[in-house]
Amino acid sequence: MSGTRPKHKTTWNDYQERILRVLMYIQEHLDEALDLDELARVACFSSFHFHRIFAAMTGETLADHVRRLRLERAAMELRSGAKQVIQVALDAGYEAHEAFTRAFKATYGVSPTASRRATEPIAILAAPSGVHFQQGVPLTRFSTNHINTKVMKVITKKIKPLRVAYLRHVGPYEDTNQTWIDLMARLSADKQIRKRSVFIGMGHDNPSVTPAAALRYDACITVDEDYEPKKPVELQTIAGGDHAVVKNCPVEKIKDAFEFLYGKWLARSSRELRPAPGFLVLVGARDTVAPRKQRVDIYMPLQPKRPLNTAEQMNIEVTTLEPRRVAYMRHVGPYDGASRTWLDFTARLKKDGLLRKDSLFIGVPMDNPKVTPPEKLRYDACVTMDEKYVPTKPVRVRTIAGGDYVVARNCPFGAIARGYEQLFRSWLPKSGRKVRKAPSFVVKVNGPEGMGPAFGVTDIYVPLEVGK
Repeated sequence: MSGTRPKHKTTWNDYQERILRVLMYIQEHLDEALDLDELARVACFSSFHFHRIFAAMTGETLADHVRRLRLERAAMELRSGAKQVIQVALDAGYEAHEAFTRAFKATYGVSPTASRRATEPIAILAAPSGVHFQQGVPLTRFSTNHINTKVMKVITKKIKPLRVAYLRHVGPYEDTNQTWIDLMARLSADKQIRKRSVFIGMGHDNPSVTPAAALRYDACITVDEDYEPKKPVELQTIAGGDHAVVKNCPVEKIKDAFEFLYGKWLARSSRELRPAPGFLVLVGARDTVAPRKQRVDIYMPLQPKRPLNTAEQMNIEVTTLEPRRVAYMRHVGPYDGASRTWLDFTARLKKDGLLRKDSLFIGVPMDNPKVTPPEKLRYDACVTMDEKYVPTKPVRVRTIAGGDYVVARNCPFGAIARGYEQLFRSWLPKSGRKVRKAPSFVVKVNGPEGMGPAFGVTDIYVPLEVGK
């Protein structure tokens, strides 16, 4: 995977779609405190790696992106004159007028008051992703053209668990040299520095998110199984398994390598990251610690490689269901735009405390996209509710019919169309069963907690007439 063209185009498109969902969510919840874990769930990424993926693909950190959008909105509100400056400042997330004035002037070059009086067009701020605040205009795309890091060779490698002794450094990552010297001195005294020793640096925090003074870094050296360290040296085991590896990376190129891994290679690789820290293996570090010309091998932990989950590989079975009472919101338009309705619907239910561990998330497409124009397609985002629930508009209640269903298990969201095709063109003609006049639906199996089936793996249910 050293080329720039996507090896798996659908995977690249999937990553873009996941980040686009986050950008849409931010635009629609700009007045709220945006939680990193919540945004990671929207994107179906682990919160451990989400921020780096977002920054690599949009060209901005999450905080910088949100701050810019709020200031762009503030500039528009100032120019309209509908709100007082202090209210504009509060809406932009600033508790003090002075802080807002400083931030606005640093961004636009003029004070908020001067901007309100100006007659020339509002300056357009630099946005690597091409995403700007636009009131009431649906966000449909973003640009990744800013990802211009030099192509690096990445290999995948399975490693065994590594038992290491380590000392923890807290502070800027550039200041770890003394920690390494201390660790080497202690392990040398214990005769644990060998020719086969592996020197590993593990950063636990993202410097784009965590203040430099709070960054955690473990200086690690592999040790024998029977070695028992003396305080302050401690032991840990670095998990084995699959890793993406950039070999012989110069120290000054580490940032570029991470950007390439998160922004290009990962989205083109068909692989997912494991929620665990990556690490650096110091090349030739046995004699000199952290020299200026040091090279490193960068290891990023990957989820186990799964076989391609296609419609043909899905488990198909017949089951009988009881009727289900559900609350729902209707989406009208292309089915691939239903994620916006799911975000709105689940936010409402979560706010009212109506999401439970046993809630089922069900998507009901009402129309055949081969017959109905895209703009008229109807889709109901549904969540199971008890009999006592009373909805408030725009949420409504319906009952999903019970009875016999044929089910295609564990279908990825992106393969739903193929799943339906497999059921209708292959399974049904061979089964002798007939489809009942009732809507089919999909039920979320896994994915982000509290999110609907537009965000994970689903089971497809097609209603059947009673069998003979």
